[in-house]
Formats: sequence, structure tokens, C-alpha cells
Amino acid sequence: MGDVTAAVRIKEAEPRPPASDRHLAVGPWLRASDRLLDGTVVLLATWTLSYHLGLAFGLRVTWAVGLEVVAVAVLAVVTRRRRVPSAAAVVADTGEESDQGPDQGLGASPLLLITVGAAVVAAVAMSASLPWTIIWVGWLVAAVAGTALAWRQRSVHSSWALGGDRWEGITVAVWGVALTVMSTLTIRPNPDDLYYVNLSQWVAAHGTFPTRDTIFSDLVFPMSNWPPVASYDPLVGAAAHLAGVQAGSVVYMVVPPVATLLSVLALWRLLRAWRLPNISVALSAALIFLVFDGGSSYAPPGNLFLTRLWQGKVILLCLLVPLLLVYAIRYVERPSWARAGWLFAGGVAAVGLSTSAMFLVPPIAAAGAAPLLRRAPRKALLGFGAMAIYPLAAGIVTKAMGGRSADDFAGRRLYRFEPSWFGHAIFLTGLLALVAVAAVLLGAVLVPHRDARLTTGLVVLVTGVTFIPGLTHLSYDTIGLGPTLWRMSWAVTVAALVGVLVAWTAARLRRTSWQIAGGVTVMGLLIAFGTPIWGGASGTSWAAPFHWQRNGATLTVADAVIRNSAPGDLVLAPDDLAITLDVTTTDIKTVAPRDYFMDYLRDDPAFQYPDRITLVNFVNHSGRWRSGDVTNAIRALDVSTVCVYSEDRRRFRALVDAGYAPFLKSVPFRCVRT
Repeated sequence: MGDVTAAVRIKEAEPRPPASDRHLAVGPWLRASDRLLDGTVVLLATWTLSYHLGLAFGLRVTWAVGLEVVAVAVLAVVTRRRRVPSAAAVVADTGEESDQGPDQGLGASPLLLITVGAAVVAAVAMSASLPWTIIWVGWLVAAVAGTALAWRQRSVHSSWALGGDRWEGITVAVWGVALTVMSTLTIRPNPDDLYYVNLSQWVAAHGTFPTRDTIFSDLVFPMSNWPPVASYDPLVGAAAHLAGVQAGSVVYMVVPPVATLLSVLALWRLLRAWRLPNISVALSAALIFLVFDGGSSYAPPGNLFLTRLWQGKVILLCLLVPLLLVYAIRYVERPSWARAGWLFAGGVAAVGLSTSAMFLVPPIAAAGAAPLLRRAPRKALLGFGAMAIYPLAAGIVTKAMGGRSADDFAGRRLYRFEPSWFGHAIFLTGLLALVAVAAVLLGAVLVPHRDARLTTGLVVLVTGVTFIPGLTHLSYDTIGLGPTLWRMSWAVTVAALVGVLVAWTAARLRRTSWQIAGGVTVMGLLIAFGTPIWGGASGTSWAAPFHWQRNGATLTVADAVIRNSAPGDLVLAPDDLAITLDVTTTDIKTVAPRDYFMDYLRDDPAFQYPDRITLVNFVNHSGRWRSGDVTNAIRALDVSTVCVYSEDRRRFRALVDAGYAPFLKSVPFRCVRT
């Protein structure tokens, strides 16, 4: 009898699957997916700590990698001995304590009417590009009202009607494979790689972590982006160093398919954590939105997905932000030190991916912990501190060390300060803007999970604050942040909320066939009225796998220039070719791959800024030039090789007259050398 009682108690003690997973056969593959995501977070977090120790004590790459191996091994042993659950195990340990008791029906609740009305106004205004005042005021009104509804634990989620999702596994697999393959076929050169991949290549070639400039010199000048807090680019360089390959081969050929697959799994996991009844509809709608959210190369979520998923900041958006929200949900459902540990790991990993985490993660941490304020304020403070402490500390250290960015916000492209510009750069106009803004502003009442509704409302509210005219100027004047505040929109996970809205809309239909037809219709509209991310202004094209994310013509010319140059040679070339040279090797230097990258060194006589700007304008057709000025600048800087566009015979002739000899001709470029 005693054995039977013990067996019953053991059975009762086994964790129950969460509501979102009860319609699934939670098999090994599901747990493997979550453990893969958790393992990625652990890898990024422990590497960030190892890298920062390496910077502090001047350690070489091999020592930092050794620290990483030891840290992971110790963590694995401690976890196994103490049986601390991974976040994947936590998924299966979540009951419904946060959803106890039915929601009260809203009926004609004034707050609901205000939320819906203001959301519709803001969405229509954004889609039709109406005066910005209508948009930001409507956004804030909807966000405040929606957050108030979520705080009162009231929503419309009780009317969800979709049942079990037998297609979920197939949906995830199809999307994961399709988008992973697509990531190997697209090519989209991005000028931001100048700093990131150049740093990675230095680590790969030298086995050290640079703390001074590697673009213009071999550690002679100060760094353009200081201090080098992000650990992702050194991680890529360390992997390339150990493998004996160029950093570009790792970052361009290995990272995109891996990061794309992980991002799909992270989005799926967030939708499960939100307890959506039908993941297939929501996930498909979210991914279709991303794939057809093109039309601009700057800020739409779609153009920051898949075609740029080798950059740390984009991995932060697509992979880490959804996982941070998942970890926050698990913590508020049942607070524990183990779950707080996952919040801490997520915060550290985010800092490692991008310095944007310093201002992005703390609001997410505050919003994620907010549901605990009424029932467990101390645990809420612990949850906030666990996720936010490392990003906040990184921000303090950066400020104390005179942190700077290569971008001159005060003197370059000042329109980026205007929320009316970056707001439309994020959400665009037309049908996709209508759907995206409506989904975001209604998220606080449509997300099924109660705690997640409040978190959603708060991050939407914080994003709306950045839309207030003049705020970016104020932030730049006080803390130097400026237009980068637009990335606060990453916290709202636009695509996931679009998935929620489409799934909720489909659930209004009574019959299963109607629900499927409704979901397909909405997704068809997104396709019909959207712009694919592989076309338009994104600059994306197709290429056979596997390839570098640089234009093939510049790679060919860069290879020839490198083979015909000696270490230390200085090369003058148009921006696109100069960037390709700088991400390929650190043995030779370019005069200036991006003109504004030189601004922080303009007062250093050794840098010879006037001569460099003369030559940069010369090869990039940026203004009028005189042969004498160009010749003097070339000689002052001792430029060994110059490349100009092939059709520009006048500039080519001026270089020949200055004593250079032709040595290479291609379709886009002609090069001369001494």
C-alpha cells in the first residue's frame, strides 16, 4: 500500500505541460528545440563573460576560449548535481497559476473601446501617412488604455475558439527548413559590416582582442566604436581563428542559416509561451509578414530578418528578444532562483550581441517583471535586476570610459532624429502598416496569457514614448543615445503580434474550414500588398550557396588587389570596394571606407584628415575635385593602389598622369598602382 501511495505521489509531482502545449504530443524534438535555444543563450552569455575578462586582463583568444570551455563544463556539472531545471524543462513545469479564475467579460468596457478606437486611428494614420501628431497621440492613448486593461487582468482572450493544432509540428518544420535554405541563397551587402567583420577578421588573423583601431591602422588610433563591449564579433573571429579560416567565411556562410533556424524556433517558442491555441496560423502569419515586409532597407522588421541575420544586433532582435520575453513569462509564473538565472543569462547574452541591449533590455526587464508587482514585489525586483543588471552595468562602464559611436548623429542625416521619419521607416505605409500597428496596439488585449498582456502593453507604451517629437534630441543631448532609440520598437516583437491578430481574427469564424480560409485570406492579403524582402529597396539579390555577403565583383577585385599588395599598403577605392577589402583582410588598409567613420579623428594631425576626405570625395564622386589636390593628397598619404569606376576615364587619366600604372581592369573598376 505504501508503495502504491508513493507511486501516486510521484505521479502527482510530475510537472504538467503548459496550456499552450497540451494539444501537442510533447516529444523529444520539441524539448530538443527549446534546449537548443537555451544552449545558444548559455553559449553567448558565458562567452560574453569570458571575453570581458579577456579584455580586462589582456588575454589572447586561446585563453578566452579556454575560460569559455571551463565555464560551460562547470555550469553543466553544477546544473546536473543540483538538478537546476533548464528553461526547456521549465516549459514543462508551468501550470496555470497565472491564469487562475476566469476573466471578466469586457462587454462595452470604456477602456476597451478607447484601446480599440485609438488603435484604429493610429493604424489608419500610419498606413495613410497622416500628420504624425495623430499617430503618436493615438499610439499613446491605445497603449495606456491597453496596459490599464491588462493590469486589471481583463481581456478578450476568453473568446478564442481554435482548438488543438495537429499541423503545428509540420508548420514549424516547413518554415524552418524553407527559410534556412533561403538564407543561404540571398545576398545583401551591408556597409555596417565594415566595423563588425573587420574586427572579427583582426581576431581571426592575430588571435588577440583589439582595443584600438583596426580599420585605419594596426592599433595606432583610438577605436571608432568605444569601448568594444559586444562579444559576438570577437566570437566569430575566435571561431575563424581556431578553424584557420577568414572571419567572413564564418560570419557570412555559417551564421545566417544557423541564426535563421534559431530565430524561427524562438518565434515559435514565444507564441507557445503566450498560449495561443493555434500556433500554425499565428506562426505562418508572423513569418509571411516578415518575408513580405520589404520596401525599405533601414528599419522594417522584415528587412532586419533573414537577409541580415549575420549581424549581432539583428540576432538580438530576431533571437534574443523573443527568448527574453519567454524567460520573463516563466519567471513571473513561478519565481525561483533558477528562473532568475535564465533572466540573467539572457541579459548577458543580449549585451554580447549588441550595445543596443544597454537601453533595450532594461525596459523589457521592467515590463517582464511588472505582473509580479502586486502579488510579489520583492520577486518582481529580483526578476528585473537579474535581467537588467548586466546591461545597466555595461552602460555605466561605457559612459564612464567615454563611450562613442562611429556615427556622427549631430552632423549627419539629421532627419533620423524625427520620429515621423523613423516611425514610418519601421512600419512603412499601406496595408502592412495598418495590420502591424493594429496588431501591436491591440496586443495587450489579444495575447491569451495574462502576464504577457501586461508586459506587451508596457513595451508598447515605452515604444510610443520614443515617438514623441523631440525625445530623440533630448536623449542625445543628455546621454548621447539619439536616433538609435528607434530600436526600442524591437521589444514589441511586431511579427509575433501580427501572428496573434491574424490567429484571433481567424478564430472569430465558427467552422474549422472557415477559420482556415480566413487565415489564408489574411495571409494572402499580406503577400499581395506587401513587398518581398528579396526585392525593392532592400538591395537583396539571389546567389548560389554558400557565399559571402558582398558583391561578387568587389570580391574579385579585392582578391586581386590583396594579392598584389604588401602588408601595410594603403589602398584608395570607392566605398563598396573599400569595405570589401576591409572585411577580407587587416593586412592592408584603405584610405576611408566610409567618410563619417573618420570624423572622430579629424583633429589628430597624424591621421591627415583633410587629405583623406579629399581622396574619398574623389573616388566616390562626392563633389568637384582638382588634379593637383588629389595628387598632393595621394603622395602625402603614400597611397600604393587606387581603384576608380571603369566608366570614369577622367579620374583614371588623372591617376596615370600622377605616375600610377594600370594593373587591373574589370567591368565595374579599373585599378592603378605605383
